[in-house]
Formats: sequence, C-alpha cells, structure tokens
Amino acid sequence: MNRAVFFLLAALVVLSAPGLGAAPAQFTATLDTIWAMGDTRYLMEIPASPFGVSSELIFPLNTLVEGMRFHYTPARRGGLRWSLEVSVHTNLIKPYGLMLDYDWWMYPGSPKVPFFYTESAAVMRWCLAGAELQFDLRSGAWGRVALAFGYRFQFINQLITGYKGWTLDDNLDGTLEPYTPEQNLNDYVLDYMIFYNTATAGLALTLNPAPPVSVTAEAGFALPYVYDYDDHLLRHKLSTASGIGYGGYAGLEARYTWSPANTRLRPFIALSGSGLWLFANILQTQYWYEGATEYPPGTWISGVDHRISTRQYQVAFIFGLQF
Repeated sequence: MNRAVFFLLAALVVLSAPGLGAAPAQFTATLDTIWAMGDTRYLMEIPASPFGVSSELIFPLNTLVEGMRFHYTPARRGGLRWSLEVSVHTNLIKPYGLMLDYDWWMYPGSPKVPFFYTESAAVMRWCLAGAELQFDLRSGAWGRVALAFGYRFQFINQLITGYKGWTLDDNLDGTLEPYTPEQNLNDYVLDYMIFYNTATAGLALTLNPAPPVSVTAEAGFALPYVYDYDDHLLRHKLSTASGIGYGGYAGLEARYTWSPANTRLRPFIALSGSGLWLFANILQTQYWYEGATEYPPGTWISGVDHRISTRQYQVAFIFGLQF
C-alpha cells in the first residue's frame, strides 16, 4: 500500500499543470457485479494463572455482491474542479466457505497449545455504503490526479449453524486428553454482527493512455470505528466491543468507453480490483445471561483483549453510462 501511495505522489509531482478551460458537468451511473473474497475475524485472549485462554473466530466473506454507484462532476469554468461519488452494495448469496473457531490454552512462558477446533456453516447479510469526494490537483488531456476523502459503512451479520471438529480437553480443565470428535449439525451456535464506520484519505490517479481506454489507480489510509456483537447462543454468553483502529485501501480500474457521434450519452464497461485492510486492538466485555452454566447468569467480565481485523478483496465487472 505504501508503494502505491508513493507512486501516486510521484505522479503528482511530474505531471503538467492543470488546464483551466471550461468543462461541462458529468453524471455517471454504474451497475457493479462483484466477487468478494476475504474474511472478518477476531482474536480474544484472557491471560491467567495457571493457564489462560485464547480464541480466534474467522468469518468468511467470499460471496457475490451487487450494487450501484453514482458519480457527479459539476461544470467548471476555471479554478478547482471536484467530484462526488456515492455507492450502495449488498451480498446476493451466502458466503462460500466455513466459519472457523480455534481455541488455545496459554501457559505462562510457553507457546499456545491448541485444544479445540470447529468449523460451521454460515448465512450472511452484508450491507455496504459509501461516499467519496475528490478534488483535482492536476488535470489535462493525459488524465488527472486528485485528493480523495471518503466514508465507508459496512454491516456484516452472520448466523452460524452447527459445528464439526475436535477437542483435546473435553472438561476444560487445562489438561490435554485424548482426541474427541465434536459435532452438532442442527443447532444455531452463534449470532455475530460487526459494524465498520471508516474514514479514508488518499490519492487517485487517472490516465488516458489510448482513448477510449482509461486507467484509474487509488490508494490511501483508513481510520475505522469498529463495533462488534457476539452472541454465543449455546453458551448463553454475549460479548461486545468497540473502538478505533487503522488500515488502508487500494484499487485499480481499467475502463473502455464508447463515444457515439452527436450524443452525450456514453456507455462503458470496466474491470476493477480492490483491497481493504482494517485492524483494531480494543477491549471486550462478556456477559452470561439466563440459561448459562459456565458462569452464573448475570456474571460480567470486562477488559478482555480483543483484536478485530478484516481483509477484503474484490474483483468487479462494471457496466455504466456517462452523460
């Protein structure tokens, strides 16, 4: 990501000064068909003596996403030119892949020892929305370089059903025992929700190497505010956490535009790829509610180390109209 930002900064320095001629307003609408890949996950750790526990849950985000974007650039007659894009997307199918749950015992002064593993089926709702405002720094027939400031919202909800795996500590006393298979294919196990509210800032570079072909690259930094909600239905335990993290993003798009004579309506197709990386080291609160047997109902534990991260990659086919 840092190399991409350096490349865009270098382009800003060497490219020619902006043209100040008149330019008409432009409006673009696109339909995006996206194959998304990656996951959102958390790692929870409670150090203790004689042993603590570490648990990592990985929720798959491999799915088909559909949505629309709308881009507006006002008319310019000299001076700074800006543009605004808004977008909304959602998943169409359940995620490909399984939710994975890893557990380790943590003994002071020793590496973590795995004692439990399961995998489960998931159904998902994934809603994405965003807005980005760009300000041209340099532009001309060759293309443009712009500052980009944005906001991205993501809501992910996964309902986890059943599990299949193994344990090496069936009574959870910290002593390893013979391998025991674990399986429950019918019950709802977990209801997990996470919200990412992310501010972004970066640079966007568009080049017109051989019109009607254009190429756009964008990269920058991200500042997410994260909130997650984890209801362990079988254990009657609710865990929540929130806080500020850090991250980055990058993207590349190649576009081909048809320019029919005597009309401003110009259809185009594009292929794009993008990545988003977010991380947050925050504290979790756990609460056992009615029906719990692990601890008495009403028990609270706060200040639990909770590390949230997501790695998201998208490949999109885009059809659009510019006028």
